[in-house]
Amino acid sequence: MNEMTKDGQVAEQWDRTVRHGGRLHSPLATDGWAWRLIPPDHPALQGRPSALRMNDPGEALEIISEQYGQPEYYCVLGGNVASVSGWTGISFDEQYQALARGTGAFPCGGMYYCSVRGPDAVRVLGALTPRRVDLLDVGQAAFAVFTTPEGTVDTEGVVLRDGEDSFQISLGGDTRPPRWLHDALDSYPRAWAEETDLSSFNLKGPHRDQAMLRLLADDAAAQVLQLPPFHGARVGIRWGGEAWVLRTVIGIEMWGGPDVIREAWKRMVADPRTFTPCGWEVLATYRLECREFRFYLCPLDIHRGTYLLDAGLGHVVSRGKREPYVGRGALENPEYFSGQMWVGGLTALSPGAPRRAVGEMLTSEARDIPSGYVTSAAYSPRAGREICFAHLSNRVAPGSTVGFGDGSTWRAVSLPLQLPNVVPGRGY
Repeated sequence: MNEMTKDGQVAEQWDRTVRHGGRLHSPLATDGWAWRLIPPDHPALQGRPSALRMNDPGEALEIISEQYGQPEYYCVLGGNVASVSGWTGISFDEQYQALARGTGAFPCGGMYYCSVRGPDAVRVLGALTPRRVDLLDVGQAAFAVFTTPEGTVDTEGVVLRDGEDSFQISLGGDTRPPRWLHDALDSYPRAWAEETDLSSFNLKGPHRDQAMLRLLADDAAAQVLQLPPFHGARVGIRWGGEAWVLRTVIGIEMWGGPDVIREAWKRMVADPRTFTPCGWEVLATYRLECREFRFYLCPLDIHRGTYLLDAGLGHVVSRGKREPYVGRGALENPEYFSGQMWVGGLTALSPGAPRRAVGEMLTSEARDIPSGYVTSAAYSPRAGREICFAHLSNRVAPGSTVGFGDGSTWRAVSLPLQLPNVVPGRGY
């Protein structure tokens, strides 16, 4: 593998061989806890010693449940309870309509939050990602993929520069720091990292800005409304104190300590005309229907088996970056690593086709051989049928027909999915 030396250089010490053989292998299919939905009474949630990581600073899930009933399922991602699928007292349709016509509020307490600080903080982060975090101004953020020596995805998240020598990181994935973080800290001793008690929530939908302003001090409105994408500001909140408000491409987020996020959720559930809590079932649909960008989720759609350039993530590889980083050699030599697979979409040819399982293998209609596997699946009201993200062999061209063991047939398509513009009304 690539190992970082004491002077910050990356030593190439691994064999450049083709990563994939004649068939794709799904790491999700061999790890039952990489992705799983479990009911509230599942032994893994009650067990001692604890089998799962369950972290929710601000107690968002508990506050929502007091108003909307218990969770239908808990969503386990990489051994971590990341969120819930939904709540018994609020329907999928209500959540979907809020995202289309109002404001949907997603709790994000189950993610992993850490900080990197010190004079060498920018070098530490720069050694872990192909993105140029040194170009971020204070108050600016970026989506960053942290890479492996093979140029694949280790984990991903949003990096916010909250000070000249300080960064806050909200990581999705399987809730751990980047795997090579401690090697980078060893190379750059004038920096330190720690897990923080930050939490956040994300508002989506056409009225998200006005909804966020209901939680902020009056004098914060002008600054927040003028934020461009991936910029944030530390502003006053309505009940006293401050929090970071961060705009992304399709959402607006609040980052704060547990007390701040707890009070925010109390106010949001008390205002159902403005805020509709949303779970991960509707998030899957939202991600798959998203037109603005490929809305992948780590470690489902992107993981150590996903080479960045195969997955359409070349935009997170900063041009002109000269500093060494984990995976640089692989990303600069795509002829050795690229071209074995692509990330595409699947649309069911029949409206009655069943939901696919994450990790489920598919075969080409022309050949009875594995041709890919499902990474995310959901029902699309826009399409009126089930749709998926999938890792697909290069033998499967866009427009090809593929199938599953139950005999259902699906169309492999390029991303983003081309779906009808019209949002179905209630009770579609």
